[in-house]
Amino acid sequence: MAESYRVAAIPPYTELGEGPHWDIARQSLYYVSLTDALIYRWDYREGKVYTASIDGIRFATFIVPVKGRSDCFVIGDTIRLLVIRWDGKASKATIVRELACLGPDHVDNRFNDGKVDPWGRLYVGSMLNESAGNPFEKATGALWRYCDRTGQMVEQDRNMYISNGLAWNRATNKFYFVDSGANHIKEYDIDLDGNLINPRVWYDFKPDGADPGYFGDGMTIDSEGNLYVACFNGYKVVKISPEKKILAEYKVPAKQVTSASFGGPKLDDLFVTTAAKNLAGPQEEPAGAVFKISGIGAKGLAMNEVVLKD
Repeated sequence: MAESYRVAAIPPYTELGEGPHWDIARQSLYYVSLTDALIYRWDYREGKVYTASIDGIRFATFIVPVKGRSDCFVIGDTIRLLVIRWDGKASKATIVRELACLGPDHVDNRFNDGKVDPWGRLYVGSMLNESAGNPFEKATGALWRYCDRTGQMVEQDRNMYISNGLAWNRATNKFYFVDSGANHIKEYDIDLDGNLINPRVWYDFKPDGADPGYFGDGMTIDSEGNLYVACFNGYKVVKISPEKKILAEYKVPAKQVTSASFGGPKLDDLFVTTAAKNLAGPQEEPAGAVFKISGIGAKGLAMNEVVLKD
């Protein structure tokens, strides 16, 4: 039952915490602070957080491990995908190479959330860079699949306001995607090449046109196909069933809730990132912390590493 869950804060307080990724092999949670371009690793066994900066980047929009390379990760930086090297402890990580770039047509945009599908393919959304305007007003973003065979970004959908949560249901071959500006979740089918097809609005947070006071942000999925969606400005994560019903709300003591990921030794803890940056008014501690929610009676799926050729 939702009433019995427990919430614990994990400092430090990030400016704009995002992209939680649980790494089973390392028993660690990786995440980023997007706007000040920092990467983090919370070591479950040690109960300690390690932080690193990366010279030469402007943002760190997400972080995912590279399969077979224990010290390599892919991050998003503005409109570049970069491979970086980090041992998980040093205060500096280094750029290894640029994986891909969106190019001159997208100079006013930036990447946002990115994740790896069950087959090792990387997907990332883009949005209007805040320095170029209000992303809630201009739908210049898109959803992209990185093709490792060609080294190209393949557009999957366009006219996005703020690309955010990504989740795959392997059992039903469906993909779910949050556009925070439109404040809805889309559902897609997945073809054999990994392309996302037949998009339709699956869940609308404003079905009668009324503003609920928050918008959907990052999300994850459990082993039964329920989606857990961070509610920015809402102090909570909502659990939505495959039948599109809100089954539970998990409250955290921070308003700007950005994303969620299952983790822990049994994949039954929900890790929730938040933002301390003044985006919707001044935020006080513990805003910006990662929150570990235990006792929710659900189990997540193993998160995947991106498969890259040598």
